[in-house]
Amino acid sequence: MLIALYLFYGVLVLISAGNLLLMRRPRQAGDPCFEVMIPARNEAENISTVLTPLIEQGAKVTVFDDDSSDGTGEIAQELGATVVAPCAPLPEGWTGKNNACHQLSQNAESDWVVFLDADTHPRDGFVQALSGHLCRTDAEVVTGFARMLPGAGLEPAYLGWVPWILLATNPFGLVAATGKGHNRFTNGQFVAWRRSVLSEVRPFETMRSEILEDVKIGRLLAQQGRKVDVLNVSEILEVQMYRTLSEAFRGMCKNSADIVGSAVGSYLFAAFLIVIAWGWLIGGIGCYALLVLSKALTDRITKFAPWTALLIPLTISAAAVTIVVSELQKGKGSRTWKGRTYP
Repeated sequence: MLIALYLFYGVLVLISAGNLLLMRRPRQAGDPCFEVMIPARNEAENISTVLTPLIEQGAKVTVFDDDSSDGTGEIAQELGATVVAPCAPLPEGWTGKNNACHQLSQNAESDWVVFLDADTHPRDGFVQALSGHLCRTDAEVVTGFARMLPGAGLEPAYLGWVPWILLATNPFGLVAATGKGHNRFTNGQFVAWRRSVLSEVRPFETMRSEILEDVKIGRLLAQQGRKVDVLNVSEILEVQMYRTLSEAFRGMCKNSADIVGSAVGSYLFAAFLIVIAWGWLIGGIGCYALLVLSKALTDRITKFAPWTALLIPLTISAAAVTIVVSELQKGKGSRTWKGRTYP
């Protein structure tokens, strides 16, 4: 048992270290070769943060104003973006974001189409560095991990499970280095598509009713054998997903039940996370050190708050609670976000 625990936590460290060392970083500058699409619903507080650097760096930007009531569309237009508004109510069977991204994709004209969430913040050199990578890659889709800006109080200690689960269990760096395998992943905060592939796959229409659409799209791309580049873009892109602990919990409850795809699977996954979180009590301080190290390494990738690594057992436990609560809310049809209720 002791050897198995050390091996398990050791594998988490190896995958985390491989991702830190081997994931590609876009650094070679190139001329702009893409346009940016941003779905936005009541994002007046964020829209200037994402738009201003893009416009200043010469990017063409289109914003889908998804029935905002706070002036998001007007602000975006004043800043220089093209604004598209819905011509009809949200169609039955569609989630708001999937509909927004699908409508945006119909307006795409460039060779590459980059979808960004409204809570992202492109840093200096974003357009040039990303263009340099897109012009040289043979991938059909490019996605990646941004720098995660912390919210207030204990929000970072809670939300740290999201990048940790992905970066400590999925060998993105190994796939990038060898060209073998598929990570079955896209990050909806930042995804770049070759326009020809976007038109062929029609991902947002295919996943129209999915709340965790980016994960499902990643699995679809793997099934179709399409190459996806997963980058470390923390030097050129930032994101603040949530501002407070309560907001983060509500936001993650919206889609965590869909990670596995069934109620039984969700409860089993939550139980497995509890085992990971506290199994080191059997293995001793060495296992705890390995678990902390895995979190510290993934935090280096996303530039996440380093103090949260020591709290990783509580963070993983919070993930288990979130999945269970999300599943219960899903069963009641009471998952809500930004004024919409999801089944």
